[in-house]
Amino acid sequence: MASSSRAPAPRDWAALPRDVQWEVFRRLPHADILCGAGLVCASWRRLATDEPMLWRRIDIASKSNDDGESSPDPSLLAMARAAVDRSAGRCESFRGPADCHLLAYLAASAPSLRSLHVTSFFRLPRDLVGRVVPELAALERLVLSRGITTFAMLHAFLDHCPRLQLLDAKGCYMGGPLELRLITSFMQKTRAAEIVALPRWLLPKEPMYMKMLAEDGHCPVSSYS
Repeated sequence: MASSSRAPAPRDWAALPRDVQWEVFRRLPHADILCGAGLVCASWRRLATDEPMLWRRIDIASKSNDDGESSPDPSLLAMARAAVDRSAGRCESFRGPADCHLLAYLAASAPSLRSLHVTSFFRLPRDLVGRVVPELAALERLVLSRGITTFAMLHAFLDHCPRLQLLDAKGCYMGGPLELRLITSFMQKTRAAEIVALPRWLLPKEPMYMKMLAEDGHCPVSSYS
């Protein structure tokens, strides 16, 4: 006699206890919550949008996304901003792409930010350095995967972030030569830091990079060999 099998009854995901829902969300990448899990049902959406602690450590980095030296993917920037909003001022760690506008928004919206890892090409216009960096006073870790920095910009982080223990900008280009006297001054500022990794490459003298510095309002690169 042929056996008959019944299809399993559909699961009522909305009926899961709140603590179980929390454990599910805690194990999901933030991008998946924003694009999928948070849209499953009303109760899941409430958890995704109304629980700031879920967004205390934001990670929107994409392994498959490499914008090179162009602006970050707008869709990732939108997700990052939504995640910052959902943290309701409680974000302590951010890892992902960020342009200058998102950095300014993050600095203003996350007063308790202790760790910042920018995975996209880093650029911070000169007029924003004085507005953004002082608001990151609680910063303990700063990692810039790649981008353009200047001595004055890195010095601003040291001046305004007294708790800084890690400064890693070795993947960046330095917009000008680091003279010995500047290196000495820089190292004196970082006595309390555990790790200091200065940019390893001098900015290539190419029109594209010169244009970036000019657009960002930084001083022109002096002549160097």
